[in-house]
Amino acid sequence: MFVTSLKWKFDAESIRGTPRTQGVFGLWDDDRIVYIGATARSVFLPDALGELLGLKRRGIIQATHFTWEITITPRSWAGELLRLHFNKHGALPLYNQPANALRLQDDAATPVNVRLP
Repeated sequence: MFVTSLKWKFDAESIRGTPRTQGVFGLWDDDRIVYIGATARSVFLPDALGELLGLKRRGIIQATHFTWEITITPRSWAGELLRLHFNKHGALPLYNQPANALRLQDDAATPVNVRLP
């Protein structure tokens, strides 16, 4: 689904290598995408991913890898990726579903509201 197919291990060292720019990202639990997110205004990819890594360390979420893409329109591109995922799988990724651990947290990863068919 993401243009970049390279998955990075979801740890602090890999996050440090992520460019300081806006974009979209996916969290993966092995081979299953569990979250599609977008950077908030004035937040960069490493900051958003670092917030999510903190949730993983506290046992709130489970993810093994991440992917990312640079875009100047992160919210709209994340919305499109969510629509594509829904159309293909019939459901949103686990942590994009209503009333889940990520949507209840106030973090740098902006939840994207999507209207689905």
